[in-house]
Amino acid sequence: MGKRGLSSPISDYMVDKMRIPHGMTQRQQKKLEKDAAKAREEYAAKRESAIKEYNQKVASGQITQPGKYDKLLKTAKGHSDNESVQAARRTLTKRGIDWKTGKKLKR
Repeated sequence: MGKRGLSSPISDYMVDKMRIPHGMTQRQQKKLEKDAAKAREEYAAKRESAIKEYNQKVASGQITQPGKYDKLLKTAKGHSDNESVQAARRTLTKRGIDWKTGKKLKR
């Protein structure tokens, strides 16, 4: 969903429009709210259809959901200052998996 710009459960439509809206008339405010509601509904519909499509592909076997170690490997490849990255690397090392390659460590 991230590739389609649908990873967030909340649309970013209003982020730039709510930046200090001083001096808006009541009519402008209502139009803005109407546009925001329309954008929110469209985003929710797109997100819902993307989720349904993903679940159908998982059910049919076209794609597989990432497992526990796949998620840890993806997290471990992040920036080393991030605490979640450090935790993922420690967990993988503890489990005997090299976080750089994804293969078993030689002990």
